[in-house]
Amino acid sequence: MISFYFYYNFSFKKKIEKILRYEKSNFKKIIYIFCNNKYISTLNFFVFKNTKWTDVITLKQTDRKQVGEIYINIEMIKFNSIVFKKKFYDELKRVMIHGVLHLIGYEDNNKQITEKEKYVLKQI
Repeated sequence: MISFYFYYNFSFKKKIEKILRYEKSNFKKIIYIFCNNKYISTLNFFVFKNTKWTDVITLKQTDRKQVGEIYINIEMIKFNSIVFKKKFYDELKRVMIHGVLHLIGYEDNNKQITEKEKYVLKQI
């Protein structure tokens, strides 16, 4: 079950749950943490030894395999929405889905994650 403790009621919550079922994922809980450039770059450094900014970092809790954490950089979402001429909300949805696909096991720099992301976004 996905719970949003956020101002907005995201209409695509059921789509995310459907992705998890379709992919036969065992995740029961996904925690979205909304943060800024500084926070996510610090997390990126300590976890991956990477100094670059990113829009999303996905972590699986090792003690509870059915819980995933998805850190979303709101400042980067805002920047990318301007650069790519997308609505903020649409870019946020894309990144939230991208994070879920990482939890399932899809890796960046892989054509498969890009195709799956596009397919899911068309369904929403």
